[in-house]
Amino acid sequence: MSASLSHSGRAPYHLTLPHSVARAGTFFFLLFVFMLPFQRMTDNLFGIQGLKPFNLLSAVVLAYVVFHTAPLHATDKLERTSIRLLLLYFATFAIALIRSIPNAPLLHSRFPDSFPESYFDFLLSCIVPSFYLLPFLFILKRMCSFQELERITTVICLSILLLSIAFVALVLMNPSVLLSGERSGMDDLVPANRDEWAKFCVTYFGVHYNTIGTIYICTIPLLLYRALTRSAFWIVPLGLALVAILLLQSRSALVTVAASCSLFLILRRRFVILVVGAAAAGLTSLLWIGPTVQALLSIGFDSGSDVSADALFTGRVASVWVPLLNEWTTDTGLFLFGAGRYGTGTSSLWESGTLMPVTHAHNAIINFFLDCGVILTGVLLIFLMFGTATAWRVGRRLNSDLYWALFACIFGCGISMATECDILPTIENMYAFPIIAMMINLARLRDLDAYHR
Repeated sequence: MSASLSHSGRAPYHLTLPHSVARAGTFFFLLFVFMLPFQRMTDNLFGIQGLKPFNLLSAVVLAYVVFHTAPLHATDKLERTSIRLLLLYFATFAIALIRSIPNAPLLHSRFPDSFPESYFDFLLSCIVPSFYLLPFLFILKRMCSFQELERITTVICLSILLLSIAFVALVLMNPSVLLSGERSGMDDLVPANRDEWAKFCVTYFGVHYNTIGTIYICTIPLLLYRALTRSAFWIVPLGLALVAILLLQSRSALVTVAASCSLFLILRRRFVILVVGAAAAGLTSLLWIGPTVQALLSIGFDSGSDVSADALFTGRVASVWVPLLNEWTTDTGLFLFGAGRYGTGTSSLWESGTLMPVTHAHNAIINFFLDCGVILTGVLLIFLMFGTATAWRVGRRLNSDLYWALFACIFGCGISMATECDILPTIENMYAFPIIAMMINLARLRDLDAYHR
């Protein structure tokens, strides 16, 4: 690890707070991060829409950020640029959300379980995802030392450990959800009783099983980092998480996790572990030919010998992407500015039955285009390419295990954008915000160390 990352003190250009206030704020923030995978497991308190324990905790963290961190104040160039980009991102989200308010009754009529009927409840439910931006600001402003970044990593890993234990235990207690799988429309690989599997995940975890898969995609490299750089204890959480992914029966999650972990091992030159891991994966596929592995062996192939893009993306191309893109490109207003948040649900193709019943396009870039139009999508693509190149360049300078683990997490999140993740804040990409902030602060530590030298 480079000397720049051994800096143990807090960056001197941040506000100094009373020790008790700073400790309380850090405690509530770490509790917030720990609760991320479990936020949907509780009901509204007193039957009030949006009044959930996680939302109340988010309000506490928000109050701390607003009143004790000077969130818009920056004294170094990297922090200032990061805050400006966050404000631009939030403005895009706010505009898309405001434009979607008139569509609330239409969205409720088509997805009564996903969108409330009243305008106020709809707006409130759509504002809640903005809480996922809080970790970015909090980490950027208050978690500035390497030890603090390691503490966040530990909290995330412990949270995923608890999620894995709960998931594996509940699946073993309900063996009916482990029936042999079959492909079904938009989903990756689902049990023979798709409704039973979806109901199982919603009942116990409050989210769809694809969301659970995305949570693992965005965090597994951190568990691998812990297993390689800390005590052997972290091998157990890593193993439990991999077992949970196998039980989840999501081939996209399995492939993406394998790709991101392989990237991390290659970047850290752990080729022996990479070979051993590949051998273990091959042996597992031979000993347990589960439905997920069976689907992987035939992925992208129709009854003939040609590879089908529609089969590769399990029906998304012909039943979602092509119809929606054709509709948006034939309407000037939709093409330039999109339809607002959840634009997919406003499509006129619903009446014809040519569009698969989905609340979003299952592709982050296409979904952003449907919501915000081609102009902002072009800007987004430029930022994504520039940001990726910059992150890679910074990583090569830092030569840090933690940074490359975070980079692998974002890499996996980027791959999942092809089938599930979103650009605007959702529960699927909630881990992207603290991870990006941690990467930024690692780069700032290097600049601070160079300044001291």
